Amino acid sequence: VGRALVAGLCLTLALLGNVLGKVRRNFYIGVRTPWTLADHRVWTDTHRLAAWTVTAGGLVGFLLALLGWLVAAFVAIMAAVFLPVIYSLVHYKQLERSGKLE
Repeated sequence: VGRALVAGLCLTLALLGNVLGKVRRNFYIGVRTPWTLADHRVWTDTHRLAAWTVTAGGLVGFLLALLGWLVAAFVAIMAAVFLPVIYSLVHYKQLERSGKLE
């Protein structure tokens, strides 16, 4: 049951990742950090990255779960989710330093 549950979760994340790149700025869905909510460019760029990382992490996690490597699947999911969060901070700080925030 554990393997099927993790595989299903990973497949759901892969499908969610496909939609993330198209999500408009809002307070309910997406990578909602103070930095993405503060600037439209940070929101857009972060969600384009998140679409790739969450889809790839979901697919990799799915394959790892099928092989029975549940801890590795969990690590793939966590990396896919946290990379866009870190990117949003770094991107915001770059725009802030260059004076290009909206």
